[in-house]
Amino acid sequence: MTLWKFMERGILLDNNRHDALVYFGRRISRQTFVEQVHLWAGVIKGMGLKAGDELLLFGPSIPEFIYIMLAADMAGVTANLPNLMASAEALETMAGKSRVAFVFDGMEKTIRRTLQRGQFEQVVILSATRSMGYPLKMIASPLNSIRHFSSRHRTKYLTADAVIRRFGHYEGALEAAPVKGKAAFFFCSSGTSNKGVANQIGMSDEAMIAMFTNALAFNKKGNPFCEGTTSYCQLPPFVCTGFFALVLAPLFRGMTVYLDPRPDVHHFTKNILAFRPQTALATGASWVFLIRHIDQLIQSGKRPDLSFFRFPVMGGEGCTPQALRHINEVMQACGSTVALTSGYGLSETFSVCTVDYDPTGFDKDYSRHAVCVGTPFPGVTVGIFDENGKELSCNQRGEIWVKTQSLTVGYMNNPELSQTKLRDGWLHTEDIGELAENGKLYIYGRMAQYVQAPGGEKVYLFDIANRLRDDPAVKEALVCPLVTEGKPLVAHIVLEKNIRETERDVIRRLDNTMSEYLPEGLRIEKYRLEQEQLKINIVGKIDRHYYSHLLTGYYEDNI
Repeated sequence: MTLWKFMERGILLDNNRHDALVYFGRRISRQTFVEQVHLWAGVIKGMGLKAGDELLLFGPSIPEFIYIMLAADMAGVTANLPNLMASAEALETMAGKSRVAFVFDGMEKTIRRTLQRGQFEQVVILSATRSMGYPLKMIASPLNSIRHFSSRHRTKYLTADAVIRRFGHYEGALEAAPVKGKAAFFFCSSGTSNKGVANQIGMSDEAMIAMFTNALAFNKKGNPFCEGTTSYCQLPPFVCTGFFALVLAPLFRGMTVYLDPRPDVHHFTKNILAFRPQTALATGASWVFLIRHIDQLIQSGKRPDLSFFRFPVMGGEGCTPQALRHINEVMQACGSTVALTSGYGLSETFSVCTVDYDPTGFDKDYSRHAVCVGTPFPGVTVGIFDENGKELSCNQRGEIWVKTQSLTVGYMNNPELSQTKLRDGWLHTEDIGELAENGKLYIYGRMAQYVQAPGGEKVYLFDIANRLRDDPAVKEALVCPLVTEGKPLVAHIVLEKNIRETERDVIRRLDNTMSEYLPEGLRIEKYRLEQEQLKINIVGKIDRHYYSHLLTGYYEDNI
């Protein structure tokens, strides 16, 4: 069956006891949710799209995007969700065969050049305010620029309400028969794959449903996806790992999803404390920001109650073991009965590969340079292999390979990458990790994150950063090559507070440490001191692109 057919059964099984969504205070029932998916499926069919066609979806987590994604699957149309962080040039290659696009009004400028191509017959502009409740909708609506779009291109650009009026009266069959092996969605990596270039990943209906089978088996331990509880999602829909864990699985299990289209750490922190969701998933940097805010509240005499957590998850990108230890200490001190769960998931597997979930306590391993991301999810096999394809023993680092029924059907317009990464049923993840004797996985970083010493030795950037973090004065470190001639190696350092030595002395000591650690002929050319926390992008990952292009402010410039 299609993913939507599978989802609809689970949603209706709740008998409308729990709301499907909460969006800026407006509660959307499960019945309304299903009706909206059917409405948009009619619009899609009314616009002339047939089973096997594609449509483009470009925007954040607003209800309409979820409706349209699932409506497209219902109609047998492949929904293509490009990376929201992609450049205008990259978006030119991501449009695929779509001739209809649904675009968030706040991001139309980003994708305008692509939309002007002749292949697009209709462009539907979606507003973040459409599903808001009153009076907030009345306050926010004048900020929209939809009228500007519709008056400029009356024939091509349409508002959501206009497209429903024009095409929403389709009376034919809405539901298409599933086609085995067909990409029902093209999701997108968040930019860490293939040397920083986002990959478009095709997921079939049967692969996505297989992930549900895995999750239902996992749910027998502690019931993390518990009927009547809540989930919080601010991740954009192209991040399919979050889309599954925070939207699809909760809706299927009778949970209510709080949506917010603003994917930044400030709103994550504010909404976690305001909504008190039982389930939340964010990157390590987002959790670090939340806990730093809680530290400040505690210092001011206010101790927030975190007892509401049932399944808090760190995924997408982790943090240091030291930071995770502090997060869990603060969570426990604030009443949480569960530790922050570390997980490892991939767009290529639709979501979870491993998870370090303990519903009863705080027993975690902080002894290595890498955070433990737990044991394989039900239905998932994980192995560590060397560069020759030989499986390695416990506690040996190598490339992580994954085998599961929820595997991608391949990469959009990139058969060479599909052949390279998908071999004999295994996904070659290009992540470096190791398995402990107890079967738990530890992840260090990406294979592509390395520099080559003059003698030919390969040195991973995350190993250099870990060595810098070993210094008691260093809280966080990022090492990257600058995109200038010669690609000099630079380090961005966040220092611990209240250190008793000067910044100059710390930098000198770090430089001496690096001269002893790095191979001959390789050195860190410059150091830059950062404040509080490293800069992150819209999906909560450290913004390596920003730092690799940052040419000023280094310590030697300030001497």
